[in-house]
Amino acid sequence: MLQKLITLLLCFQISNSFSQSVKYDEWKNLTTSGKLPAQCKIQRSNNNLDLAKFKDKFYLAFRTAPTHFPSGKAVMYVVSSTDLENWNFETEINLHCDLREPKFAVYHDTLNLYCFTGSKSMFKFDPREILQTRTTGNGKWTSLSSAHLDGFVPWRIRERKDTLYLSAYYGKGLYQNHHETSNLRLFQSTNAIDWHPISEEPQVNTFSAEEGEFIFDSTGNLYSTVRLEGTGALVCKADKTCIYDWKKIRVKTKYDSALLFAHNDDIYLVSRRNLDGDIDKVKHRKSETQGRARNLIQYSITRKVTSLFKLNKDDLSLALVTDFPSTGDNSFPGIVQLDNDNYVLMNYSSDIHKKKKNWIRGQLGKTYIYWTKLKFEK
Repeated sequence: MLQKLITLLLCFQISNSFSQSVKYDEWKNLTTSGKLPAQCKIQRSNNNLDLAKFKDKFYLAFRTAPTHFPSGKAVMYVVSSTDLENWNFETEINLHCDLREPKFAVYHDTLNLYCFTGSKSMFKFDPREILQTRTTGNGKWTSLSSAHLDGFVPWRIRERKDTLYLSAYYGKGLYQNHHETSNLRLFQSTNAIDWHPISEEPQVNTFSAEEGEFIFDSTGNLYSTVRLEGTGALVCKADKTCIYDWKKIRVKTKYDSALLFAHNDDIYLVSRRNLDGDIDKVKHRKSETQGRARNLIQYSITRKVTSLFKLNKDDLSLALVTDFPSTGDNSFPGIVQLDNDNYVLMNYSSDIHKKKKNWIRGQLGKTYIYWTKLKFEK
């Protein structure tokens, strides 16, 4: 009870040209609420989610499986709600293979959903095919079809000037052949079905570049965070006149499972934070692969939380605003703006009311979908 009271009263100050606070309500466990439809057969691990609002309804897509790791028992569910309390069944994807990274995109009169298929093997990261389906909001979804981006992993979809942009990285055999470069790029579409790269060269080719989160500001400039698995991250910017040309700053902090969102003219990041500090412990590396395995082992056995950061658009630094109640395996957030100052935020986590866990214990155990309301106040 005391923990809930503290959560309800928490208010965090953000350093800015004016005093501003971010408040959040109690985090509610949707998975155990009893309000999900009976068609949703919940397993131990509930993660990989996205949230959207379309025609006055909230839509949630999420993955449920035995553990965080790939599984042929993974199922993707889509549910909808008008009030965030009572949820209706929309559709499910069950292909007897792994399913991950659900991503919504509202485009014209359709809500589009994308995800990728993977291996059944728990120990094999093997992106195969990006699938897509859509609805007009009538409860009917189209048959699954291929986006013809085999081997790519989708991360975020944004609209700019009536064009959709999809960030994706090529994940097939990414580490098996010890490549020194990656292939992370933007694709574009004017119908939400057919996708084409925006440039001949990738936007990021740094070794182990993944999870290319990005957002456009009100003037059309692009900002991005890119996870460098095992060594940290890139924070990037591209001018509105050449969004294909990303200027990059490398940091040793790893921004996992990233979500950027804009509040007025400010940009914020929600991501997993490593309580052990920077992931890259190698002071003088001779190659991109040096020390990566050691870093990843250390990273797996340390604790993580889901956190809120604020982006400095001038120097591309990210300042920690607050940690949200979370532990074990957590993050993969989704957000929807309700009005000028209020947002619905969802993520997943191990049980936030039990003993804190490290990341690997969380990945093997139970995880739940939580949600809260954020409010910005001046």
